[in-house]
Amino acid sequence: MYTILIGDDDAERQIADLSDDEIDALLEVYDVLRLTPDNGRKLGSGNMLVWDHRTLQVIYFVLEPQGEVVILRVNRFPELT
Repeated sequence: MYTILIGDDDAERQIADLSDDEIDALLEVYDVLRLTPDNGRKLGSGNMLVWDHRTLQVIYFVLEPQGEVVILRVNRFPELT
């Protein structure tokens, strides 16, 4: 099982600004990332990935040897009108 870490201050601010529903969606993403972080969509080459879920996009990288997933950004999808 992987440990979830917040990678920088921008990600912390983005998470702090989420609504309760968005936090619920983020926690669902965390549950999956703890078990299968490599299932995200690759961003270029290397270990940076993105996971789109409900109204959020989570950008992260995986540190395999340490068993860690580091969250870099949590973006909201633009509202569709």
